[in-house]
Amino acid sequence: MTNDNPSVRLDSLYVEGLRNLFTQRLELNPQTNVIAGPNGSGKSSILEGVSLLATGRSFRSASVRPVIHHDRDDCVVQARIIQGGAAFSAGIRRTRAGELTLKVNGEPVSSLAQFAALLPTIVLDPTATDLIVGPPEGRRRLLDGALFHVEQGFLDVWRRYQRVLRQRNAALRRGMMGAEDPWLNELVHTGLALTEHRSKLAERLAPVFVDIASELSPELAGVGLSYRPGWDQAVSLEAGLARSRDSDNAQGFTHVGPHRADLRLLWRGRPAADVMSRGQLKVAVIALRLAQGRVMAVGRTGSPLYVVDDIAAELDANHAAQVCDLLRKTGSQVLLTTVNEHEVMGFWAGTPAKLFHVEQGRVTSPDS
Repeated sequence: MTNDNPSVRLDSLYVEGLRNLFTQRLELNPQTNVIAGPNGSGKSSILEGVSLLATGRSFRSASVRPVIHHDRDDCVVQARIIQGGAAFSAGIRRTRAGELTLKVNGEPVSSLAQFAALLPTIVLDPTATDLIVGPPEGRRRLLDGALFHVEQGFLDVWRRYQRVLRQRNAALRRGMMGAEDPWLNELVHTGLALTEHRSKLAERLAPVFVDIASELSPELAGVGLSYRPGWDQAVSLEAGLARSRDSDNAQGFTHVGPHRADLRLLWRGRPAADVMSRGQLKVAVIALRLAQGRVMAVGRTGSPLYVVDDIAAELDANHAAQVCDLLRKTGSQVLLTTVNEHEVMGFWAGTPAKLFHVEQGRVTSPDS
């Protein structure tokens, strides 16, 4: 179902110093862009450039150092972005030394959060099954990433909770927690507000995820999501903190609270990580990300941009075609990489799509 909210779109993308890519500018199709090339050609690095613009980091690497070309000290990504009929330029520069420069319409921007709000983006990477089988942190980031674009006041609540949590943990590590807990009231207040944001989003996300997963694979019938707030739900957060105070003091950190929250994927009532095959996990990851995008699409920023890394190599042809069909229905712009351009272009038959070829770091387009 196409969303009525304005989609964010990249009109052009400029990359410089990014892995093995040569400096170049891509003029993009407002709907579908298929980036084809052999493994190692640099096609996924184009998606990394979009990820840098959207979040300040690559979706493939926690560190920026491997993203920068080995002969350079920095990388630069710039784009012309269109949202709600308005066009503006955005650019990011990252250095090996950790420096970060952000600009919008040529003017410096000091806040990465302010910059990231300009380009809501969903990354579909079937290999990223750690989202399901890995630690809860990744699943909390999924919730928080959606809330960042959906709820106006979420970021302030998140920051306040993180700040008081850091202060309390620092005191615990130094053995400075006395008979009174001066951080308790603020920790409870902000923790409950953060939990309310997350739990409401999880309630919205769950049925969407179930629908998409079932549509992609009948084998996934019976999947579900279960949100755990980070403490025993039989008691209040304040009571949970009181119960854990001795262990907090002994071990030097706060054991309960929203920083321990989890969004668990279940399949027929059991943890999906324990019972799903590798192939099923790949489809489930895609379904979860598509559900995240669908929830974001009805938020204040409208439909996100989708970057899709080589689904045809990771999913069978039937599942890959179904994912492309669901993406088509979003009405969003899509950038998609592949080693098999003919198969993927066939998935988009009848839909305007621009083809790019990447060979040894150079990008060309027969459509230009």
